[in-house]
Amino acid sequence: MKFPHKILALDIGAGTQDILLYDSALTPENCISLILPSPSRYFSEIIERCTQDLFIEGDPIGGGAIPSLLKRHLEKGYRVIMDEEAAYTVRNNLKEVRNHGIELYSDGIEGFKGSTLRFHEIDLALLKDFLSHFGEGFNLDLVAIAVQDHGTHPEGTSNREFRFRIIEQRLKKDCRPESFVYTHNEIPACFKRMQAVARTAKMQLGHEVLVMDTSFAAILGCMEEVSSSLFVNVGNNHTLAAMVYKGRIEGVMEHHTRMLTAEKLENLLVRFMRREITSKEIAEDGGHGATILNSSPWKHKEIIVTGPHRGILQNSRLNVRFAAPHGNMMLTGPFGLVRGAQLKYGVS
Repeated sequence: MKFPHKILALDIGAGTQDILLYDSALTPENCISLILPSPSRYFSEIIERCTQDLFIEGDPIGGGAIPSLLKRHLEKGYRVIMDEEAAYTVRNNLKEVRNHGIELYSDGIEGFKGSTLRFHEIDLALLKDFLSHFGEGFNLDLVAIAVQDHGTHPEGTSNREFRFRIIEQRLKKDCRPESFVYTHNEIPACFKRMQAVARTAKMQLGHEVLVMDTSFAAILGCMEEVSSSLFVNVGNNHTLAAMVYKGRIEGVMEHHTRMLTAEKLENLLVRFMRREITSKEIAEDGGHGATILNSSPWKHKEIIVTGPHRGILQNSRLNVRFAAPHGNMMLTGPFGLVRGAQLKYGVS
């Protein structure tokens, strides 16, 4: 396709969905942007208010509080029935979904008289209509979307182990952050959430679609400010750190944000930069893993931090700077998507 001059970039996280309508004819500060509640927050509120049996169909979406709310709904004595695609929202293994007490659509919905809910992660037609009231014609070249997807893991493998194995395999083939940019046809079959958002975007607008993992979109967004540093994305669920030198990733570490204190994260980052961290150590601590691709000494002292929980390093003893690409921290992911799209098509 032609080089994308107008890109709709959506970074869909656990708390918010951050939207940027990038136009190369404008300065980044003058591009349209929106910060909205995430789909998982919206659907969580509906589930929490529900007082009857619930049937859920549609796409797999970011779970957020949804699995725990569905468990609570079951404990109240209500039935929860899901079709198989939507059920991947709860767990990436349908056997584990059934073990939660959730009935799957293939098991039948005999006698169902409750509420029906259809999961979807994007509604581009609604966004297009909204922006039309401000004179925006939506003449796009590309749609780029970031979501986090653990992948459907095989029996006997944890979702944490499987997610990090995929990351590690990808990095060993191509250690550039933009290697995590997928066209619609490149998305691995195990990433059902990514496939769903790409399919829906393609169906709703008909444009070329790119998809990324949110953590690597954030890393690319930070690289709008500097090409070499230790980049840390402290998200609502995951914290990912990447040592990047001249556009190449030299190491990655991923843990769960809820398990990290300021002191613990600082110590992990220091040991990560010293190449003293093992994947086994992180996994046994409840995280995802770590991989070191280059054993050369790490000389960059500044640490670039982004993400909704970046405040954990607010008073850090380390040399920390908060990222704000083009003056807006909340658009780190969308600007990373734009950068990824530009690199994908050969122009930086």
